Amino acid sequence: MKTEIRIAGIGGQGLVSASVILAEALGVVRDYEVVQTQFYASNITGGASSGDVVVADEKIVFPWVLQPDVLIAMAQDAVDAHAAKMRPGTKVIVDDIMATDIAPFAEGVAVHWAPLTRSADEVGLRKCANIVALGALSRLTGLLDLDQISRAVSARAPGRAGTNRKAVEAGYALELTPAEGRAA
Repeated sequence: MKTEIRIAGIGGQGLVSASVILAEALGVVRDYEVVQTQFYASNITGGASSGDVVVADEKIVFPWVLQPDVLIAMAQDAVDAHAAKMRPGTKVIVDDIMATDIAPFAEGVAVHWAPLTRSADEVGLRKCANIVALGALSRLTGLLDLDQISRAVSARAPGRAGTNRKAVEAGYALELTPAEGRAA
């Protein structure tokens, strides 16, 4: 088993932090081989940003994500930048407020709308949309159960323990809507 995951959006959304939490959960809690890399435009907040995780049950020879098996798109810029790299069968979670046009995804890509930002707002802190996304990703992929991702979030982001716990639970509880059921 080898899975390539990209969490993408814009700077300031906590995407790199989310990828670090995910990598630690998969490596420490699940004992998989894991590599985490990141990209961000360091000169401005709001520029392109992404955190990548490669997870496998054997040694990882090539550490870079080229064609993700899973993509979380937290902004329209992420859809526009990464949709062409998705192949049929790729699982995609798209924030339904921060992105509106999913036309760039090819047929056969499993695109799911998710109220990531709205769920974070309901938890009480928009900044935790990245943690909501980790819960949704865990449930969609089955790589981590709720307890495993919750422990990883609390170990890595202890500052707002109650809020983060609610955020990961909210994400895990989301019923993801297939994109075919909603006009772009």
